[in-house]
Amino acid sequence: MKLIYRFIGLVFCLGLASGCLGVRWSATSKTFDPKSKMLLDAQQIVIETPDLRLPESETLTFHVQWLGMAAGDIAISVKGVKNINGRDAYVLEAIFKSSGILSAIYKIEDRYVSYMDVEKLYTLRHEVYRREGKFKKDAITEFDQENHKARFKNFVDNSEKTFDIPADVQDTLSALYYFMLVPLKGGGKTEFSVSSNEANYELLGVVESRAFIKTPGLGEKRAFLIQPYAKLKGEKVEKGNLKAYFSCDKRRLPLLVILQGPIFTEVTLVLEKVEYPPAVIPVTDPAAQTADTPSSASN
Repeated sequence: MKLIYRFIGLVFCLGLASGCLGVRWSATSKTFDPKSKMLLDAQQIVIETPDLRLPESETLTFHVQWLGMAAGDIAISVKGVKNINGRDAYVLEAIFKSSGILSAIYKIEDRYVSYMDVEKLYTLRHEVYRREGKFKKDAITEFDQENHKARFKNFVDNSEKTFDIPADVQDTLSALYYFMLVPLKGGGKTEFSVSSNEANYELLGVVESRAFIKTPGLGEKRAFLIQPYAKLKGEKVEKGNLKAYFSCDKRRLPLLVILQGPIFTEVTLVLEKVEYPPAVIPVTDPAAQTADTPSSASN
């Protein structure tokens, strides 16, 4: 599933790295609180009710590691609110750029843009601008949530497709932000549908445990481990194992993601920094451009 396998590290693409050490992180079940001067156990961690809205503007930057070596960076952002087909929608963006030897061998500069309904919290539009080696893809999917239909358009080969979608479906990027707004408890779970590559997946996320996660950029955070499972047409998707740690505070930040593939593969995403720049609203609408010249194709 692309939320799990394309967005996370692009499983985006794996490759060799620049040879420098990756970002260090740690996970423990106990920690010492200097304020209370007490030893805290992870079982005492409470998962707070998340915020009801996303920030107006925010950028999360992740360092991508392959087998512990640097492979690139992913930045995911909230870039204000825009009206899409008469609905207010969060503008969400994800950018992956490879680095080091990986770029020399197989340069990647991918960009994804999603529009998630502010009130209903489902996707309205998903845009893809992929540059991977010699491969190029510029495509847009429009989601008609009322009539349960999606319309896909590929601007490179001009192919089009209309397909059915389940109620309240997410795309691969909006699904991550939707999860940041879902109330959860220890041992709890959440279920929702995700559309990827014109296919509809059922996603189940289970809270497996809690821990204290320490990263270089954010220090130590109280976190919970979520284990996602995906089904396609009722059959479980077997494409590796993914684990993700999210902060237990109201913001519900993704702190650490670990993907273990079936063949000697481990990709890790570590949250390096959180920024709150001024909100940026895109001034162009790629869906309104001609098939030959989508406005965002050069990004």
